[in-house]
Amino acid sequence: MLDGMQSGEAAKPKVSSVAVELTAYCNQKCSYCYNEWREDGGRSLFEGEARPLHPGGLQLERMRRLLDAWDIDHVTLTGGEPCASRELFPLLDLLQERDVGVQMISNGGLIDAALATRLASYRLRFIQITLNGSERALHEAHVGEGHFDATLRGIRALVARGVPVVGCVVVTRQNAGNVGEILELWEQLGVRHIALSRFSPAGYAASHAAALLPSRKDLLDAFTATQVFLNSCSEHIPTANQQVRSRSYQVSCTMPVPPCAVEVEQFPDIRFGTCPIGTGAQEFALGPDGKLRNCTLHRQAIGAVRDVLAPDVDLVALLQAPEIREYRTQLPEFCVGCLHASSCAGGCGAAAEWVLGHARRYPDPFVWQHIDDEFGTRLAEERARDAKKRLELIL
Repeated sequence: MLDGMQSGEAAKPKVSSVAVELTAYCNQKCSYCYNEWREDGGRSLFEGEARPLHPGGLQLERMRRLLDAWDIDHVTLTGGEPCASRELFPLLDLLQERDVGVQMISNGGLIDAALATRLASYRLRFIQITLNGSERALHEAHVGEGHFDATLRGIRALVARGVPVVGCVVVTRQNAGNVGEILELWEQLGVRHIALSRFSPAGYAASHAAALLPSRKDLLDAFTATQVFLNSCSEHIPTANQQVRSRSYQVSCTMPVPPCAVEVEQFPDIRFGTCPIGTGAQEFALGPDGKLRNCTLHRQAIGAVRDVLAPDVDLVALLQAPEIREYRTQLPEFCVGCLHASSCAGGCGAAAEWVLGHARRYPDPFVWQHIDDEFGTRLAEERARDAKKRLELIL
């Protein structure tokens, strides 16, 4: 991605993926939201700028420029809530015209039969939708009141029209013990591909780190329940020498889980990923303000570029920015010498920056809560005092 080139005179650098945040608006108010602008609907993105806030009003133009400069394998449409953007279908048309793969992340709450039918006319890889509880109370404790039934309606409308749906569960301290039941609900809904997204306190979610950051035990409980669920769904076909299991479900853990905290080999049927920044699998994030970031959880613009539409921006050269090239060469002191350092890179650097003050000085807060007694104590005190009070940065 960073140095791969197509053959030919007009070769473009290859980029695995770009997550396009179509709009800053969202109909839900998720406590785990990684959008920095979650509280003000995006107004903070444009402070000091003359142009008014548009709900993704320039993303089509920006994406066209990126496609002209880069050979992009696929695009993830996200937000805010992408179904609230007036540019959703024009952008889908552009990506289909350019033969670029496309997938979506949505909360499903705005999807009705008509919208699902229209989405079914496109070659979507999938639409990912999140359920954080098997019942209304637990789900809405994470996303706000009044959204559980609407999300279920959206999922059913998509499944009925053959639109591929990937189920997501944001695993938090509050719902880790309910993951098995949530997987059973996804099974009832006819969804067989699931993404377990371990809560990462980036952006707005940093203010809920104390209440939502799962412990090592929480994740072990969630993964154990997942493995039990997968075993119960598997078909065993006897052969002469052994039993061959044909899995009908796919479950991935999409947020990195540092192997110093969890031995992922204990859960052979779960696919575990690692942070892709600086590798050929990196997914860049294009914000509603035009800034390009290392991923959706990171806050800093690559190369300090305020908008990729600026005429003086060299998009090809931008792929060689130090924020990308040097990211994996900078390790937290705690991680130096670890056998997994090259693949793990300390876990989620974005969460470390948001909660601990620096992306590469400290490892993932998920790990650090078990290493640094002061940090762990502060989280515990915060939970005891007021789980919704903003967590102060530890610098």
